[in-house]
Amino acid sequence: MEQIKSQIRNLNENLTGYTIFDTFHAKTKLPRSFLVYGAILFYTFLVILDMGGLGQILCNTIGFIYPSYLSLKALKTVSKNDDTELLVYWVVYGFFNVIEFWSKSILGWIPFYFFFKTLFLIYIAVPQTKGANFVYNKFIVPVSEKYIFTATEKINTTKITNSLEEQFMNRASKASGFSS
Repeated sequence: MEQIKSQIRNLNENLTGYTIFDTFHAKTKLPRSFLVYGAILFYTFLVILDMGGLGQILCNTIGFIYPSYLSLKALKTVSKNDDTELLVYWVVYGFFNVIEFWSKSILGWIPFYFFFKTLFLIYIAVPQTKGANFVYNKFIVPVSEKYIFTATEKINTTKITNSLEEQFMNRASKASGFSS
């Protein structure tokens, strides 16, 4: 419990100096963090209600905006670790969106689907949870290794290049009329 109180104190200290939070604190005499928690609660309420497709829009915003921000920051760093983590996220996000697209008619019957989707997207987007790595390693890697990449199959690029060159030369000589 003390750790939670410490986190709230840190959040209140970090929010000091921002006009909106200072105004909220001055008018209500409540901690600045209450505005953050209230906004999260309101956001969650809107996602759960999903009136007029608002839940879907808010859900997809969570899955796109924060990871895009992290991706833009990662492009400016020298380290490749954050790039790899974000690339894994975008692979998982894309994989999930393809599955979701083809199963929309079924998903519409699941109560609070966009709430659960929001929780899933937060889980895979936040680097501290390593959710994207878990989903990638547990579900996507086995599928990709089975159907896309096979360890026993080696591609001989020289053979492919020579074969393409030979086909190109044959077609070019036939087209020019100078067949040998």
